[in-house]
Amino acid sequence: MKERLTVVDPFAAVIGGEINALADPLWTPWPVPFGWTFGGFAHAAPRDGAGSATVASWNGTDPFGDPAEIVLVCEEAGAGVGSHFAGMTQSYPSKGVGEGPPHAKFGVDGRPVPLWSVESEPDRAAYAGEAAGRWLWVIVHPAESAAIVVQPMQLVDARELGAELTVLPVGELSPRLLID
Repeated sequence: MKERLTVVDPFAAVIGGEINALADPLWTPWPVPFGWTFGGFAHAAPRDGAGSATVASWNGTDPFGDPAEIVLVCEEAGAGVGSHFAGMTQSYPSKGVGEGPPHAKFGVDGRPVPLWSVESEPDRAAYAGEAAGRWLWVIVHPAESAAIVVQPMQLVDARELGAELTVLPVGELSPRLLID
């Protein structure tokens, strides 16, 4: 996976124009929740039959005031980036996505997107659904902060923010984006 992802520092992302050059949406909370900061992004071009993907990291606090991070992945089917960040070995969400009532809903470009809990490593909580014809993955660190997904969160494509992109609250590059 490391050889597929290009990681972009959050400071460079908001002033360097890399976000506007992306082929896929880069999901961003908008408005940005109070106290949250942008921890950078990564992107993967299609290669060897695997689709393209974008990954954004956001850091803040969960509803209980504890530190939390959400990783938002937008990927074409089969890219395997979302499942990698969830800690899974297969390239698709686990069974159960799209079956029964969703566990959460995020607003994406003004439309509600149902999300279902998927298998993940025990140190994180992962949810997946479909938005804009691609998989949307929401991975929450630590798992105990999963209550974040029950709060109403609206996502927009950062490529459409225009001048607002320069006022995103920027933090340190997330180490989660640096894949071993």
